[in-house]
Amino acid sequence: MLWASKFLAIAAGTSLALPVQHSLGSISSWKENGYRLISTAPGKQEWMSELDILNLYQTNTRFIDRTDHDVESYSTLTPPKKYAPPKKPSHQDLVEPLFSNISIPLMTEWLTTFTSFKTRYYQSPSGKEAVEWLYSAASTVAKKASPNTAVTITKFTHQWSQFSVILRFEKASGVRNKPKEHEPVVILSAHSDSINQINPYFGRSPGAEDDGSGCATIFEVFRILVESDFVPKRPIEFHWYSAEEAGLLGSQKVASQYQKDGVNVAGVWQADETGYIPKGKEPVIGISGDFVDNELEEFLRRIVKVYVPDVKIVDTECGYACSDHASWTEAGFPSSYLFDTRMEDGPPFSHTSTDDLSRVSFDHIARFVRVGLGFAVELSLAN
Repeated sequence: MLWASKFLAIAAGTSLALPVQHSLGSISSWKENGYRLISTAPGKQEWMSELDILNLYQTNTRFIDRTDHDVESYSTLTPPKKYAPPKKPSHQDLVEPLFSNISIPLMTEWLTTFTSFKTRYYQSPSGKEAVEWLYSAASTVAKKASPNTAVTITKFTHQWSQFSVILRFEKASGVRNKPKEHEPVVILSAHSDSINQINPYFGRSPGAEDDGSGCATIFEVFRILVESDFVPKRPIEFHWYSAEEAGLLGSQKVASQYQKDGVNVAGVWQADETGYIPKGKEPVIGISGDFVDNELEEFLRRIVKVYVPDVKIVDTECGYACSDHASWTEAGFPSSYLFDTRMEDGPPFSHTSTDDLSRVSFDHIARFVRVGLGFAVELSLAN
């Protein structure tokens, strides 16, 4: 959306000479003239200029970019098959020993590098460099996989430069009792991009909490599963989406591709902001009650109760266009979301240059790693 030359014109107060809305007819005309179809509430969408979208950033207005009609394009297909989650966690003997492998020093080192890029804005050069680094780091861990498992890492490319990273961890094809061809996948996801709401393209945006914390959380889950020689029954995928801050663009592309390809999905857990504890308040884990699959969200609640018993659970609502889980929910797949505090207590520094390492609690991130390990193992071994 905000290409560098046009952003400079906006910053300088120069008119972009965009055509008036009533003079445009077809969708292609809108797009060719730099407009995007933006939805800020259910059933509410309009064509917006780059300046309009910049205003959304600066007023902290969440939105979904529906220009390409990704999810809607496959709405006529047969709805995805629904898989009931387990009634309760039952693999504590496998999950709990993994907790001793959670490494705060490794997560700190990882997130220090990930936040060192000037910005991870999806159209910036450093945004692409950041996911190239993430891809390389995941490839290094993948080399440690046992012969009983297989790891495939894919660059899911987009029309913009920053790609999404899709990592698949599964039982090796030659292993006895290999998984069925259409076994549903378990997905843990986060978004790799960041944004400076005042100056998206050029402003410093370390994005430690939003969403470096979530990216580090699921990366640590992946590392532990690989290095512990865990062999999943159902494939487990780790997704790092591009362009969440630009209206859930990356996750919409991925979810719609899974719709089109008929991929079965057991459940999605989105880790977006996992490291913030408001000053003077006790650590909590927020259970989102909107734009999620209620049955899967209740399963996640049980995961938290069993595997993170020392933390208080609070019910909260995320709101419209909150994060990438909404793309999966809209596409008909079971999706879930947790937050690191009550939504009304969320970090006031998100989307600014001050969202740095000093803002996150790695002890709190470690709690979400526990949740991720429980979610991945329990759902992967479910019948």
